[in-house]
Amino acid sequence: MPYVASRHNSLIAHVITIVFGLIALIILLHLAFVLLEANPGNPLVAFFAELANWFSWLFRDMFTIDDAKVRAIVNYGLAALVYLLIGGAIAGAGRRWGHD
Repeated sequence: MPYVASRHNSLIAHVITIVFGLIALIILLHLAFVLLEANPGNPLVAFFAELANWFSWLFRDMFTIDDAKVRAIVNYGLAALVYLLIGGAIAGAGRRWGHD
């Protein structure tokens, strides 16, 4: 019996897109705090730094560039991009699944 696409596939794809997008947003917000030199002692800034560091642990020190801001742009920017690409790929595959 062939698989029939349903609204559930679309809902799951949207949830995946939202989750991965929120992770990328957290990382990018931390990156903005770094670039704007926000006070790292502020509880909100520290909270987002902890979340971003947890989500981007594979990318944090991937490139060791001397300039701290450029290093943050490259490493955290790469992490955010990867999350967006993975989320988009998974959601896209979920939407196409059942249409074969």
